[in-house]
Amino acid sequence: MQNSKLFFSAAVAFSALLGIGAASAADLPVKALPPVVPIFNWTGFYIGGNVGGEWGHYNDPFAVGGTTAFGVTVLPGTVPLASNNNSFTGGGQIGYRWQQPGSQWVAGVEADFNWVDLKTTQTLTAAQLSPATSGVFIAGDSLSAKTNFQSSIRGNLGLTFDRLLWYVTAGVAFANTQASANFIAVTAGRIAFPASSGSQTNTLVGGTIGTGLTYAVDKNWDIGGEYRFTSYGASDFGLGSVAAIGTAGGVFAPVPASTHLNLTTNEVRFKVNYRFDWATPVVAKY
Repeated sequence: MQNSKLFFSAAVAFSALLGIGAASAADLPVKALPPVVPIFNWTGFYIGGNVGGEWGHYNDPFAVGGTTAFGVTVLPGTVPLASNNNSFTGGGQIGYRWQQPGSQWVAGVEADFNWVDLKTTQTLTAAQLSPATSGVFIAGDSLSAKTNFQSSIRGNLGLTFDRLLWYVTAGVAFANTQASANFIAVTAGRIAFPASSGSQTNTLVGGTIGTGLTYAVDKNWDIGGEYRFTSYGASDFGLGSVAAIGTAGGVFAPVPASTHLNLTTNEVRFKVNYRFDWATPVVAKY
């Protein structure tokens, strides 16, 4: 009987201690689980605008053909011409980005269209003329070139650090370019050679490559900057014809004028895009 009482007393004491321990444990601070944090995803279609500056270089040799008429021969000739130009540029872009959940790599495609005002007029001087340039050219003749708009279709590959995206871009580029020639009137001996002019507009096609940084302000808007170098290739432009040989009776033998024009540009653009957030958000799990 004495043992039973001792056992019962011990059990009551043990229960009391458990109760005190549980109450004390309830008062201890408990570390909360970290919040569920969305991981930013760049997937989606977007549309936007851009403004910037552009530095262009025209390489546009001024050439005329040769001919033989009235017992006189005129040889073909070329005046090598080149010029540097700069312009404001502005336009828009549309594209699509895709980011696989859990990956830092972002792939995409983008097309853009920009207005630009690159232009030059080069007037020949006596110092530029020599027998090798053909006697058809005279000081005062001029060649002009201008580019009104440009566009490109490019692929993009980028590395994202949450809302910051660094990317490289490359693709095909197009430039609407016009070349024009003006040959002034001149009197040689008793023969008055008439003035003439001609022009042609072509679309230059070449390649473009560049890099840029973009920051996502929120799930829809992002802003950034981009640098690109573009070589638009070269194309032949017909520039009409110029009177090369003439008679006192006013009969003239013309020769064709042309240029094989090439355009390269460096440009910096500041861009803003609105993204259509059609992707399912990715959520971090703990």
